[in-house]
Amino acid sequence: MDLNLASHAAHLHPTVAGATVYEPGDILIADSGLDDDTFNLVCRARLAPHTAPARLEEILATVCAAGRPFSWWVAPTSTPSNLGELLRARGVRPSETELAMTAPMTEIPPPTQRAVLTVVTVTNREQLRDYADLMARNWTPPSSAVFDYFDAAGSAILSGECASTFVVGYRAGEPVAGAEIHLAAGVAGLYGVVTLEDHRRQGYGTAVTLAAIDHARTEGAERVVLQASEDGAPVYERIGFTPVGTYTEYALRRG
Repeated sequence: MDLNLASHAAHLHPTVAGATVYEPGDILIADSGLDDDTFNLVCRARLAPHTAPARLEEILATVCAAGRPFSWWVAPTSTPSNLGELLRARGVRPSETELAMTAPMTEIPPPTQRAVLTVVTVTNREQLRDYADLMARNWTPPSSAVFDYFDAAGSAILSGECASTFVVGYRAGEPVAGAEIHLAAGVAGLYGVVTLEDHRRQGYGTAVTLAAIDHARTEGAERVVLQASEDGAPVYERIGFTPVGTYTEYALRRG
């Protein structure tokens, strides 16, 4: 799961002008060049316990010098085991906690058919922009960085060789829900499940989730992983996911 998350954080950055990926072996820093921590992540920490404090200072200085907000995702597999404590001791505060969840593909039901919802796999720029619009509207006003990122990465996403596949659910021609599935590290990672506020609690999020997972199933994936919010976890449990740990997101703001 942690390796899938790291792949997801960085795999499109090489196709985005101004984006960089710093990957010396003990950490991954994905910097989109945009002013949005949705695409600026620090993850897959494998810091040696005896050098972790000094190394942590170096990493934080690197992130601070970028002058953009970042999110540091501390996983159950992050090392040292007291990484969260070391971050908090340096004034870095947790902003969100998510449940690490996983399921064998055999436990996930097939996609549901809903008469009022048409779910499509994204294959063109218009559909990709519909997905970006759904994601951007998580913020008020909608995040322009989301549009910028997907516009820049669009050719790579639609190339047919991308590790991520996106699906969008349409009701009466309007995009109302979407999801992304990312194949890496031997598992399928579910990301970016979003439903417009006025269309929630109607099963649309579950419909696009199952459609995205089904795509991974056809590609031979045998296990699905995700990080769930407190509200989302019960939904995923109902379709076969089991919690296996906790991720904590730490906010690294511009210094």
